[in-house]
Amino acid sequence: MKSWKIFILPMLFIFTIVYAQQIKSIDDFIKPVEGKRNRVSSYGKNGEYSDFIMIPVNQKAELLNLVNISGCVQRIWMTIATDDSMYLQHVKINMIFDGQLTVKSVPIGFFTGTGPWRVNDLTTPVLNVMRARPGNKDREGVGSGSFNIHWPMPFMSDVKMEIINSSQTEVMLFYHVDYIECTHVVPPLLFHADYQIKSPTLPGKQTLTLPRSQTFTVNNDSNYVFLFKEGYQGKYVGTVLCVESHPDRKGKWYEGDDMFVIDNEPWPPRLHGTGTEDYFGMAWGIHRPYQAFDHGVSHYERNITDHDRFYDGRFVLYRWHLNDPILFNKSIHASIEAGHANECAQHYESLAFWYGKKSD
Repeated sequence: MKSWKIFILPMLFIFTIVYAQQIKSIDDFIKPVEGKRNRVSSYGKNGEYSDFIMIPVNQKAELLNLVNISGCVQRIWMTIATDDSMYLQHVKINMIFDGQLTVKSVPIGFFTGTGPWRVNDLTTPVLNVMRARPGNKDREGVGSGSFNIHWPMPFMSDVKMEIINSSQTEVMLFYHVDYIECTHVVPPLLFHADYQIKSPTLPGKQTLTLPRSQTFTVNNDSNYVFLFKEGYQGKYVGTVLCVESHPDRKGKWYEGDDMFVIDNEPWPPRLHGTGTEDYFGMAWGIHRPYQAFDHGVSHYERNITDHDRFYDGRFVLYRWHLNDPILFNKSIHASIEAGHANECAQHYESLAFWYGKKSD
């Protein structure tokens, strides 16, 4: 009876150490460990039971506004109540660090990794979502839930965060923003999140045809672009990709290769992948919801029409580069083929997470 303990307990100990080392790697994004802990929240300032703020239609509200302070935002928690069934797309976030707008009008569904269609449970080191009542996991609809953001966000002098209500109904917002104020901060790589959308993607022409009608991409001109930045140095640390694939549109979307061109290197790039499902840690397509430390499927919805192919539906995938950040000194062009050789005409949306500063 004791033999299983001899095997299992050491394995659990080893797993704990390995997982802790993975989590610790996030500190590499310049996360201060000493300083004064602070929080800004939506608690009822008059002692009333009203721990929220109301954001009118087409208005915005400040979550945080600090000046002449250095430190690091370490955690953001929020939950949203609204009658807008598309609030995950219509409620957006801005972030300004050290006077630079680094997060511009990013839909909250993408910023939290759940996507535009539904609040889904998600458990990762940097983003966590818990679906809650009244739209609990057993009910249809977009639902509500708690959103937890753990990306470290350092700043030297000032930080401002705003929530924008782009919907046609008012929004009730509950929130915490936890940060550390400190006096010794190395000039940081600032937190960025770049949102893209293309609907539909356009089949590309930059391909080479081989015998037996095989094709492959000879450059990235027709790729779907996650991020393209010149004059910056930094680290690419994560991707959220949303695809809506319909059978009346061309293309098997999960066959597209990822490509990262670093510092204008010659073609082919050092980082050239073998398929969309491979980049996102899957294989042989996308077949179910799945969550892991650095990759997964947070939204999986099939049979949106009566004649779907096996790869049609709505999908949200994530890939974090926590242990394998993609470093660049002058520029980065992060992209993916929309299907093999860019054959797809489907709906793509994405968010690229990165840390960077203007290169000297």
